[in-house]
Amino acid sequence: MSSPPSASERARAPSTREPTPQHAPEPRGDRLLPWIAAERGIRAVLLAAVGIVLLTHMHENWAHDVTDLARKGGLNPKSNWIQRILHDAAKLNAGRAFVFGIVALGYAALEGTEAYGLWNRRQWAEWLTVLATSLFLIPEVWEVTKSITVLKVGALVVNVAIVAYLLVRLRSRFAAATGG
Repeated sequence: MSSPPSASERARAPSTREPTPQHAPEPRGDRLLPWIAAERGIRAVLLAAVGIVLLTHMHENWAHDVTDLARKGGLNPKSNWIQRILHDAAKLNAGRAFVFGIVALGYAALEGTEAYGLWNRRQWAEWLTVLATSLFLIPEVWEVTKSITVLKVGALVVNVAIVAYLLVRLRSRFAAATGG
């Protein structure tokens, strides 16, 4: 039976362990990634729920359902913004419900993918979020030009801030990796 090697013998012996891979240092200020991931995750869940409801209730009287929901929530169904929703809901037929349901589920999948990747701090998720969010800024700006609401402006500001934040992260990571 042999005795375990001494400290000096271990220091001279070649290492049999695999070298640990060197990762590029994480840019400072990555504390926002979990918050962005959570926001994307909440969006994914809400969009999935909307998509499922639209696909499973295509022949519903949506205007009646919205009115009932408003009353149960203690809202006045005759208010302007609920009337706008009712007007749009009255136009929702089975074909449109199907298309909107599929689009909502697709968008939920995109948001869920972003949430997963950002939560796990994957660089591909940062690129995906920058690309997808940038593309969706176009319709957001269009909506703000049609009518300005606090919700629309808030969503636009948050999405522009997310894109800017992620671009700064990606740029600093690229600069660190290239030594520039």
